[in-house]
Amino acid sequence: MAARYLFNTAGNYVAFQQGTNVFSPSADWLGFVIGGNQLYSTDGYFLGYVLDDDRVAKNTTEQPRPQLSAFQRPMRPLGPLRPLKPLKRLRKPRLPYPYVDVFEDGIIGAEPGTLGPDVSFDALLNSKLVAADGKLLGNVNKNPYDTDSITNPYGPYGNPYSADSLFNEYGSYGNPYSALSPYNEFSRTPPYFVRDGKTIAYLTVNQFISPRVDPKQFRAWLGR
Repeated sequence: MAARYLFNTAGNYVAFQQGTNVFSPSADWLGFVIGGNQLYSTDGYFLGYVLDDDRVAKNTTEQPRPQLSAFQRPMRPLGPLRPLKPLKRLRKPRLPYPYVDVFEDGIIGAEPGTLGPDVSFDALLNSKLVAADGKLLGNVNKNPYDTDSITNPYGPYGNPYSADSLFNEYGSYGNPYSALSPYNEFSRTPPYFVRDGKTIAYLTVNQFISPRVDPKQFRAWLGR
Protein backbone atom coordinates (compact mmCIF):
# COMPACT_ATOMS: atom_id res chain seq x y z
CA MET A 1 0.00 0.00 0.00
CA ALA A 2 1.42 3.35 -1.05
CA ALA A 3 2.22 5.81 1.70
CA ARG A 4 0.94 9.38 1.77
CA TYR A 5 3.56 11.73 3.15
CA LEU A 6 2.52 14.46 5.58
CA PHE A 7 4.46 17.70 6.00
CA ASN A 8 4.36 20.80 8.16
CA THR A 9 4.19 24.39 6.99
CA ALA A 10 7.97 24.65 6.87
CA GLY A 11 8.01 21.78 4.36
CA ASN A 12 9.47 19.21 6.74
CA TYR A 13 8.38 15.58 6.54
CA VAL A 14 6.63 14.76 9.82
CA ALA A 15 4.50 11.63 9.30
CA PHE A 16 3.07 9.25 6.75
CA GLN A 17 -0.35 7.70 6.25
CA GLN A 18 -1.02 4.15 5.13
CA GLY A 19 -4.67 3.31 4.77
CA THR A 20 -6.40 4.91 7.73
CA ASN A 21 -3.35 4.80 10.03
CA VAL A 22 -0.76 7.53 10.53
CA PHE A 23 2.82 6.83 11.58
CA SER A 24 5.87 8.87 12.54
CA PRO A 25 8.84 8.87 10.14
CA SER A 26 10.35 6.13 12.32
CA ALA A 27 7.15 4.06 11.82
CA ASP A 28 5.69 4.55 15.32
CA TRP A 29 1.88 4.50 15.28
CA LEU A 30 0.59 8.00 15.93
CA GLY A 31 -3.11 7.68 15.25
CA PHE A 32 -5.86 6.94 12.77
CA VAL A 33 -8.10 8.78 10.34
CA ILE A 34 -11.88 8.53 10.30
CA GLY A 35 -14.41 10.31 8.10
CA GLY A 36 -11.80 10.72 5.40
CA ASN A 37 -9.78 13.49 7.06
CA GLN A 38 -10.26 13.52 10.85
CA LEU A 39 -7.08 12.48 12.63
CA TYR A 40 -7.27 10.97 16.12
CA SER A 41 -4.45 9.92 18.42
CA THR A 42 -4.07 6.25 19.31
CA ASP A 43 -5.86 6.88 22.60
CA GLY A 44 -8.85 8.49 20.90
CA TYR A 45 -8.22 12.24 21.15
CA PHE A 46 -9.05 14.39 18.15
CA LEU A 47 -5.91 15.98 16.75
CA GLY A 48 -6.98 17.79 13.60
CA TYR A 49 -7.89 17.57 9.93
CA VAL A 50 -5.70 16.11 7.20
CA LEU A 51 -5.75 18.75 4.48
CA ASP A 52 -5.47 18.31 0.73
CA ASP A 53 -2.02 19.95 0.84
CA ASP A 54 -0.74 17.16 3.17
CA ARG A 55 -0.74 19.23 6.35
CA VAL A 56 -2.72 18.52 9.52
CA ALA A 57 -4.60 21.52 10.90
CA LYS A 58 -6.68 22.11 13.99
CA ASN A 59 -9.43 24.70 14.40
CA THR A 60 -8.61 26.49 17.65
CA THR A 61 -12.17 27.78 18.04
CA GLU A 62 -13.80 24.37 17.67
CA GLN A 63 -15.31 22.83 20.77
CA PRO A 64 -13.22 19.96 22.20
CA ARG A 65 -14.46 16.57 21.12
CA PRO A 66 -14.96 13.76 23.61
CA GLN A 67 -12.35 11.02 23.68
CA LEU A 68 -13.32 8.00 21.62
CA SER A 69 -13.96 4.91 23.69
CA ALA A 70 -11.88 1.77 23.35
CA PHE A 71 -14.69 0.24 21.28
CA GLN A 72 -14.58 3.14 18.82
CA ARG A 73 -10.82 2.94 18.34
CA PRO A 74 -9.13 0.49 15.98
CA MET A 75 -6.69 -2.16 17.10
CA ARG A 76 -3.00 -1.35 16.90
CA PRO A 77 -1.89 -2.12 13.33
CA LEU A 78 1.09 -4.20 12.39
CA GLY A 79 4.25 -2.16 12.08
CA PRO A 80 4.54 -0.88 8.50
CA LEU A 81 7.60 -0.89 6.32
CA ARG A 82 9.19 2.51 6.66
CA PRO A 83 8.95 4.34 3.33
CA LEU A 84 11.85 6.22 1.82
CA LYS A 85 12.27 9.68 3.26
CA PRO A 86 10.84 12.22 0.83
CA LEU A 87 12.53 15.43 -0.20
CA LYS A 88 11.73 18.55 1.79
CA ARG A 89 8.95 20.62 0.27
CA LEU A 90 8.78 24.35 -0.26
CA ARG A 91 7.43 26.35 2.64
CA LYS A 92 3.65 26.69 2.53
CA PRO A 93 1.57 29.79 3.30
CA ARG A 94 0.60 30.21 6.93
CA LEU A 95 -2.77 28.70 7.75
CA PRO A 96 -5.58 31.26 8.10
CA TYR A 97 -7.01 31.97 11.56
CA PRO A 98 -8.36 30.06 13.46
CA TYR A 99 -6.38 27.10 12.13
CA VAL A 100 -2.95 26.03 13.40
CA ASP A 101 -0.49 23.51 12.03
CA VAL A 102 -0.57 20.47 14.32
CA PHE A 103 2.94 19.49 13.20
CA GLU A 104 4.37 23.01 13.27
CA ASP A 105 7.15 22.01 15.68
CA GLY A 106 7.69 18.65 14.01
CA ILE A 107 5.61 16.78 16.59
CA ILE A 108 2.20 15.28 16.69
CA GLY A 109 -0.26 17.55 18.49
CA ALA A 110 -1.82 16.04 21.59
CA GLU A 111 -4.32 16.83 24.23
CA PRO A 112 -2.85 18.06 27.54
CA GLY A 113 -1.55 15.15 29.57
CA THR A 114 -0.44 12.97 26.67
CA LEU A 115 2.85 12.42 24.93
CA GLY A 116 1.53 10.56 21.93
CA PRO A 117 0.65 6.88 21.65
CA ASP A 118 2.43 5.23 24.56
CA VAL A 119 3.59 7.60 27.31
CA SER A 120 1.59 9.90 29.58
CA PHE A 121 3.09 12.81 31.46
CA ASP A 122 1.97 11.22 34.72
CA ALA A 123 4.13 8.23 33.81
CA LEU A 124 7.15 10.52 34.17
CA LEU A 125 6.38 11.50 37.75
CA ASN A 126 9.04 10.45 40.26
CA SER A 127 11.46 9.50 37.53
CA LYS A 128 14.88 11.15 37.12
CA LEU A 129 16.07 13.14 34.14
CA VAL A 130 19.61 12.09 33.23
CA ALA A 131 21.98 13.50 30.61
CA ALA A 132 23.76 11.24 28.14
CA ASP A 133 27.04 11.94 29.96
CA GLY A 134 25.51 10.49 33.14
CA LYS A 135 24.84 13.84 34.85
CA LEU A 136 21.65 14.01 36.89
CA LEU A 137 19.39 16.82 35.64
CA GLY A 138 16.82 16.58 38.40
CA ASN A 139 13.92 14.69 39.94
CA VAL A 140 10.76 14.86 37.85
CA ASN A 141 8.00 16.11 40.12
CA LYS A 142 6.04 19.27 40.81
CA ASN A 143 7.38 19.83 44.32
CA PRO A 144 9.23 23.19 44.32
CA TYR A 145 10.50 22.45 47.85
CA ASP A 146 12.39 19.33 46.78
CA THR A 147 16.03 20.43 46.58
CA ASP A 148 16.68 18.19 43.59
CA SER A 149 13.38 18.85 41.83
CA ILE A 150 13.41 20.12 38.28
CA THR A 151 10.67 22.55 39.36
CA ASN A 152 12.64 24.11 42.23
CA PRO A 153 13.69 27.51 40.81
CA TYR A 154 16.41 27.85 43.47
CA GLY A 155 17.78 24.32 43.25
CA PRO A 156 20.64 23.10 41.05
CA TYR A 157 18.31 21.66 38.40
CA GLY A 158 15.50 24.19 38.26
CA ASN A 159 17.60 27.34 38.46
CA PRO A 160 17.97 28.83 34.96
CA TYR A 161 21.47 30.05 35.87
CA SER A 162 22.74 26.66 37.01
CA ALA A 163 25.18 24.79 34.76
CA ASP A 164 23.22 21.59 35.48
CA SER A 165 19.82 22.95 34.46
CA LEU A 166 18.04 22.28 31.18
CA PHE A 167 16.50 25.75 31.63
CA ASN A 168 19.93 27.38 31.23
CA GLU A 169 20.02 28.25 27.53
CA TYR A 170 23.77 28.85 27.70
CA GLY A 171 24.63 25.62 29.50
CA SER A 172 25.49 22.22 28.04
CA TYR A 173 22.01 20.88 28.83
CA GLY A 174 19.94 23.83 27.59
CA ASN A 175 21.98 25.10 24.67
CA PRO A 176 20.34 24.25 21.31
CA TYR A 177 23.79 23.59 19.83
CA SER A 178 24.96 21.13 22.47
CA ALA A 179 24.84 17.39 21.69
CA LEU A 180 23.66 16.84 25.29
CA SER A 181 20.74 19.25 25.01
CA PRO A 182 17.08 18.30 24.42
CA TYR A 183 16.76 21.38 22.18
CA ASN A 184 19.29 20.21 19.57
CA GLU A 185 17.25 18.79 16.70
CA PHE A 186 20.22 16.83 15.35
CA SER A 187 21.42 15.31 18.62
CA ARG A 188 21.40 11.55 19.02
CA THR A 189 22.40 11.85 22.69
CA PRO A 190 19.60 13.79 24.44
CA PRO A 191 18.62 13.48 28.13
CA TYR A 192 16.37 10.62 29.12
CA PHE A 193 13.91 9.75 31.89
CA VAL A 194 14.84 6.84 34.15
CA ARG A 195 12.95 4.97 36.85
CA ASP A 196 14.13 1.79 38.58
CA GLY A 197 17.05 1.59 36.17
CA LYS A 198 14.80 1.57 33.09
CA THR A 199 14.61 4.28 30.44
CA ILE A 200 11.06 5.58 29.98
CA ALA A 201 11.56 8.08 27.17
CA TYR A 202 13.95 10.66 25.74
CA LEU A 203 13.53 14.42 26.12
CA THR A 204 14.30 15.84 22.69
CA VAL A 205 13.07 17.85 19.72
CA ASN A 206 14.65 15.25 17.42
CA GLN A 207 11.59 13.57 15.95
CA PHE A 208 13.59 10.57 14.81
CA ILE A 209 14.19 9.39 18.38
CA SER A 210 11.51 7.28 20.05
CA PRO A 211 9.87 7.15 22.53
CA ARG A 212 10.15 10.91 22.66
CA VAL A 213 8.91 13.69 24.93
CA ASP A 214 8.89 17.16 23.41
CA PRO A 215 10.65 19.73 25.64
CA LYS A 216 8.06 22.45 24.95
CA GLN A 217 5.18 20.21 26.05
CA PHE A 218 7.19 18.95 29.01
CA ARG A 219 7.89 22.47 30.23
CA ALA A 220 4.24 23.44 29.79
CA TRP A 221 3.22 20.44 31.90
CA LEU A 222 5.74 21.46 34.58
CA GLY A 223 4.52 25.05 34.47
CA ARG A 224 7.97 26.23 33.34
